[in-house]
Amino acid sequence: MAIRVLFYMLCTAFCFLNTFPAFAADVLNEIRTQLVISPCTQGEFQQTRKLAQIKKPLISTGRFFVAQGLGVIWENIAPIPQTMRLTKNELLQTDGHETLSRLDASKEPVIGIINSILFGVLSGDFDALTPRFAHDGKQEGSRWRLVFTPRDSNLARVIQSLTLAGGRDIDEVDIQSAAGDVTHIQFKNLIHNKTVPDDVKKRFE
Repeated sequence: MAIRVLFYMLCTAFCFLNTFPAFAADVLNEIRTQLVISPCTQGEFQQTRKLAQIKKPLISTGRFFVAQGLGVIWENIAPIPQTMRLTKNELLQTDGHETLSRLDASKEPVIGIINSILFGVLSGDFDALTPRFAHDGKQEGSRWRLVFTPRDSNLARVIQSLTLAGGRDIDEVDIQSAAGDVTHIQFKNLIHNKTVPDDVKKRFE
């Protein structure tokens, strides 16, 4: 599951980070005006992982929910059902029947930082990314593409780049690891809700 992979990559890197420089937005402002930002965004994803040491790509599908003020639910449906719920307080991973892992932010403060980055990747909150990543972007018509590269050398040892692409929505994410692994995520059937649905709220209780 790509978000879980990104979480652990970031977690490893942030164990070595102490400070993050400020960064002024520029081209991001133009792209930000195009994005549809809502209290709750949900949709489906297809993830393709190409591991440096394995020829055959690993493909998985599922759905996700990004709820403002609550967190992220990343639900892997096939080939292996697993769900990751990330909030400011914890990261919870389940298989639908039992808890596989639980990380408490009070014991692992880095979770709060990683939460902001993952939320930024999925919701287009670039302000959560720019303090820790430099960026380069271009726009062609209604389409845009942004490449974020780590500012800190320790983070760069884990992540080579994060690439976001889209129009009114972020519909593609590419994660390039320093080890040579590549993860491509494509989003589709996105729904923007004016409020967070009750059934989604319950999943964060």
